[in-house]
Amino acid sequence: MKAALKTQKNRQVYLGFCKRAFTVLFIILSAVLTHAQTTEKTDFFFAPLAEIVGYSRKGPSLGGGFALGAGNGVAIGARFLYAIDTETIHTMEITAFMRFYLLGANVCTGPFIQLNAGASIYNHEQGVYTPAEVGSLSAGIAAGWRFLLGERWYIEPSIRAGYPYIAGVGVSFAFRF
Repeated sequence: MKAALKTQKNRQVYLGFCKRAFTVLFIILSAVLTHAQTTEKTDFFFAPLAEIVGYSRKGPSLGGGFALGAGNGVAIGARFLYAIDTETIHTMEITAFMRFYLLGANVCTGPFIQLNAGASIYNHEQGVYTPAEVGSLSAGIAAGWRFLLGERWYIEPSIRAGYPYIAGVGVSFAFRF
């Protein structure tokens, strides 16, 4: 009986955490879209991505997701990643980012440094204790290079390090509006 109540309480905490995370993501995306509409010649991008990230001690987590962002020289945006590892731990990562292109203030290509902050939400198939069952804050730094493929398309390899993950490597293939 106590185990059932604890499981129900943990699910309620998990659902509440998810609702707050999605609310924050909605606010961030609204700000990005507003910024993109009010600034002339702003680079606005949508980037599906794939990543291998170190959320587990026993093996890598494989994931996919997308990023939305806007800005020249400095871009802001939001990133969503869903990853599954070898221990059957599912991780949903929702972060906001600020990206600095290293080639200048009006540039949206070439090398960049990116700061990420947000939340990682977990769903374990094995028993763990709160707060690890629910999630944790997520923060890190990434470095990458945007290679333009024509006027509107690009490919973007990147590496990152932070918490609660150890490191990650990924690639996105995207469209600029």
